[in-house]
Amino acid sequence: MSKFTDRLTQTMNEQSWGEYEEAWLDAIESEDVRFAEYLLATKQAITAGHGERAGQMLELLLQSGHTDELSPDKKVEFHEALACSLPRNKDARGLLLEIYKSQFGHIDGFDNCVETSGLMDGTRPGEIIPLFKRMVHYQPGSYVKHRSGWGVGVVTELDPAIGTATVDFEKKEGHSVKLEALPQICDPLDADHYLVMGWKRPEDLRSLADQEPAELIKLVLRTNSKPIPLSRIKDALSGVAVPASSWSKWWTRAKTAIKKDSLIGQSGGKNNELYLLDGPEALTASIDRRFANLSPDDRLKVVRECLSELREDEHHLLVPQFKLLRRDILRGDLVPSQQISALLLLTDHAPDGDEVMAIGALIMKASHPSDLLNLLGREEDQKDTLGVIRKLDPARWDSLLEELLLKSDDSLRELIIQIYEEADQLHLVDQIGSSVLRRPGKSPLLFLHLVRRSASEDLRYFPCLKGVSSPDLFRQAAASFDRLSLENEVSKDPEIATSVKRYRQQLSVKPFALLTKVLDHGVLTDAREIYMQLAGSRSISDSNLEKAKAIILRKFPKVLAGQASRGSAVAQQSTIYSTQYGMDKIQAELTEIRNEKLPAIFKAIGDAAALGDLSENAEFTSAIEERENLNRKVMELQGDLDRARLIDPEEASTDQIGLGSKIKFHNISTDSTFEYCLLGPWDGGPDNGVLSYLSPLGKAMLQKKEGEEFDVELPTGVHKVKVLEISRGQVPQKQ
Repeated sequence: MSKFTDRLTQTMNEQSWGEYEEAWLDAIESEDVRFAEYLLATKQAITAGHGERAGQMLELLLQSGHTDELSPDKKVEFHEALACSLPRNKDARGLLLEIYKSQFGHIDGFDNCVETSGLMDGTRPGEIIPLFKRMVHYQPGSYVKHRSGWGVGVVTELDPAIGTATVDFEKKEGHSVKLEALPQICDPLDADHYLVMGWKRPEDLRSLADQEPAELIKLVLRTNSKPIPLSRIKDALSGVAVPASSWSKWWTRAKTAIKKDSLIGQSGGKNNELYLLDGPEALTASIDRRFANLSPDDRLKVVRECLSELREDEHHLLVPQFKLLRRDILRGDLVPSQQISALLLLTDHAPDGDEVMAIGALIMKASHPSDLLNLLGREEDQKDTLGVIRKLDPARWDSLLEELLLKSDDSLRELIIQIYEEADQLHLVDQIGSSVLRRPGKSPLLFLHLVRRSASEDLRYFPCLKGVSSPDLFRQAAASFDRLSLENEVSKDPEIATSVKRYRQQLSVKPFALLTKVLDHGVLTDAREIYMQLAGSRSISDSNLEKAKAIILRKFPKVLAGQASRGSAVAQQSTIYSTQYGMDKIQAELTEIRNEKLPAIFKAIGDAAALGDLSENAEFTSAIEERENLNRKVMELQGDLDRARLIDPEEASTDQIGLGSKIKFHNISTDSTFEYCLLGPWDGGPDNGVLSYLSPLGKAMLQKKEGEEFDVELPTGVHKVKVLEISRGQVPQKQ
């Protein structure tokens, strides 16, 4: 198994789902894991009963665009794995259906196969998909070959109700076969298979034999992945495509054509065998086609793929590509991290002795070695590059190692810690971690790693985490995320960009594994503070914020209980009614806080922190308090908007007073007449011609009819009111 699947197996056995997801995310980001390994990992997860966890990762793989370049057959395999891992996900099943439509949609009975097999409705896709494919392969008009000598056949009838198919074979017509038994006794054939053509369209085979003999040979070779003896090819074609009496003459002409065709190889000798893409000449042609029109970075990827696929004695076939790689490096057609990766590859397979110095020169040009090391997608490349750095500057190695630990991303960090461990210096790792706990800004990446370690209760290498509150660390990380996001908007520092990427991955997108772990260690107060922190964040999208809040509320349903109301007369969890005008006004206030006031306060916090000792820093304390107030305001406004429902005056009743009604009434007690629209608390006040349904008079008005008189208690006493007229109101106009 690969390193990727080994890591997944270990994390599944340990039930360490956060590490399991990180293994997937690292693989997707590195782009070094083969497609087949993703499918194997998914199959293993399904077998172990954890298919949905793998399915969520396949969804990310799909969203990342990594599957766009797959061949049609590979796309089918991917979407089948996705559907099997997420058996209740209708979207995954729908994507699979679209793939099947492109492959089998031309078959007349396609829709019937979908419906009868239960492809879109069944809960066991692992069983339904094979059934569906059997039905599709054996639709009326499909061709098969009987394995026991009845020859080629065509399916004439399919009855899914009783599960049978009727096949007309060359040597037995009208044979009834159980649908589930068909794959055991017959092989499906394409309509252009040479056996089908020989049975139904022999004239086409004879034309091909006459005009393009090499193409006819390839038509036979494509039916088998193994070399085929010439004697079997003769049996297949003689008397069908080529007259038996003319075989020798035809074969002489065919041999000349085959020699000119780079896709056909021959073993020669007495037992002459022919094959496709399986000989030195054909293999060279295949490699040349594979590298045709590739960009330099794609060439590097394909060279690595070929090195893993070819036998060692065939590596010499890649010499032209090694030369092109060296040219790409010299011309600067690869980015520095790719140049290092290419130089390391050439060191192993086509060295010229200058690779180490070239790597050293690239490292010297970088602002810091970590900038390049973090971008190297392969752990082997990181390890080899560290070896080069140590060799070139051994005197600075110890101090550089500490700098690298502070600046390293996940995979590089593990290598650095391993180096410390091998040198029996893990106490230095803990000291560095302790300093970062005191000053997270010293290394945002390492601080985030410490947060994850704390949440997982994994204190290996970092005993300094003992007794530290995971929820408090998470809140610090969320605040750091906002600060880093602001810095990243104006800075081109690769370390900041990497930090923002990692913080976003861990804090603000599904599956929110870190948040879930932190909540497991927290209490209601912790959850409330985290809720407020996230609600005020400008770095998390609205959709992901809602998902994170839902996770908190599921774990702590009372997280909002006891929070101060915004001053309305309605309870915290009750619905607020408003016109679109009122909702837009509250949304504008929320947007102003998130996009203007909070960024300004984040900057103020950073400026105040730079003034010195935080324990006696009034500016810093004031800025922190203001941030908390703004975060609380954001939570309240967002909570109100979440509970808001639209008032449409055009739909208001004129039979009795309701939301959206325009009311003309007479205050008998004061002998005065008024006219208001009954709307929501956000839509304005009496000066705007609006009466809130939450006001004492508004509540008393509800469901009253024209001509009806009633008493209402107002701040000035009890008043008698008479309804004069009810009509439909209007949405307030923007001031």
